[in-house]
Amino acid sequence: MQRTERRRDAAIDRSVRRDGIITAVSQGMSDVRPAGKKPVILVVEDEPDERFLASEMLDETGFEVIEAETAERALAILNERGDDVAVVFSDVRTPGTIGGFELARIIGVTWPRIRILLTSGDASDQPSDLRISATFIPKPWRAPEILAWLEDAARHHDTTGDE
Repeated sequence: MQRTERRRDAAIDRSVRRDGIITAVSQGMSDVRPAGKKPVILVVEDEPDERFLASEMLDETGFEVIEAETAERALAILNERGDDVAVVFSDVRTPGTIGGFELARIIGVTWPRIRILLTSGDASDQPSDLRISATFIPKPWRAPEILAWLEDAARHHDTTGDE
């Protein structure tokens, strides 16, 4: 068994034990993206296990993943690589002075071509006052729905980036 397969299997094993936050990715998902330039996804999550699981899932399905523990760090990364990032996948509740909703607002104004996916396990977190285009998926989320949304978002970014 190759090293990446062992890492994926370990990530899937852990995901099943994490109360359904991420369900196992089917074997065929690792071939979702064609060869070539990988879409870049910025994962913003302060919980190391959840960030690792999301990053592993995305990496194994053909995305280039950048990780950030806080919204402030995510903004620093976007200031350096904003033109490369297709999607920001962020938890709503992040440590620091900026949360996920505020991060989404800043991204919507500064980098309008970046698609935004927000998630939260707290039922009181609802994007009703979000004034920009973002998608909200409550936790526990399932890998297939996240991957389908990210694939669509990456395709959208590829087509708008060529204008």
